[in-house]
Amino acid sequence: MRKGAKITLITISAILAAGIIGGAAFFCGVVSILFTGSGPTSSFSGSNIALIRMNGLISASGGGTLFSGAGTSPESIINQIIAADNDSSVKAILIRVNSPGGSAAASQEMYLEVLRAKKPVIISVGDVCASGAYYVSSAADFIMASPSSLVGSIGVITEISNYEELYSKLGVKFIIIKQGKYKDLGDPGREPTAEEIELLKEQGEKVYERFIEDVAAGRNIDEADVREMATGMTFLGQEALGMRLIDGIGNYEDAVMKSAELGGIKGRPNIVDYSTPSIWDVLSGRAFVRSLTDAVLEGISLSPSYGGQSIR
Repeated sequence: MRKGAKITLITISAILAAGIIGGAAFFCGVVSILFTGSGPTSSFSGSNIALIRMNGLISASGGGTLFSGAGTSPESIINQIIAADNDSSVKAILIRVNSPGGSAAASQEMYLEVLRAKKPVIISVGDVCASGAYYVSSAADFIMASPSSLVGSIGVITEISNYEELYSKLGVKFIIIKQGKYKDLGDPGREPTAEEIELLKEQGEKVYERFIEDVAAGRNIDEADVREMATGMTFLGQEALGMRLIDGIGNYEDAVMKSAELGGIKGRPNIVDYSTPSIWDVLSGRAFVRSLTDAVLEGISLSPSYGGQSIR
């Protein structure tokens, strides 16, 4: 073999070996981080508290908008609650909430799953736990908020965009061909009729009544008392405590210790962050795809002009 060819072969072999060693090191590093960090498989201790995060606008997609940032989807939260509830090392579930609410249907989905949880569920409120976020939280065993946290906002809102004058100025006109009397309800190119507004009000009233019923059941408060508070107003944490909308005043650390108490853990518990991607998500690239999707949805609102009732 010629000397030059031999050197080239040695160089290529060295590069391949370095690549293999580097890849193995990276793999071991990822495994080490995921199993010793804060991921769902981070500890095999029997004194774990599952941490779930509910941030931003609540919607079926969880993508949020340009102005609201990334949001929360019921699929994600429900899967995390089920996983934590079925994990024998987890003694309690702590949900950290910082959300103004959102979709009524998405909020109801998560409310039901919190009710079904066999283990204690504790809510720790950050800046705000309003409307749909409070709907979900009302099913928990204990709600803790800071004195200045915003809590409540029990109410329903329906919004319909009307760009009729703008379209007219731009010379834009849409031709609507429909089958079904109300198929174009919410068309932003025209003002809704009085009949359509009444229909939407009736739907909103039904959602509102269910909201009140579920909060009353979750918080064990008379419906009449909840109805008095159901004005859409948010209350400071110190006010909400007196209204029985929450159970205690405190910060995140206080909520952690309350979770330990309700979970029967002595001393400080180990926190397992269920919002952290699993090792399979990282290695398969699924975590990256989800992050990219959320980033796109943050900048582009895919919601129609009328997308149903919101509790926010």
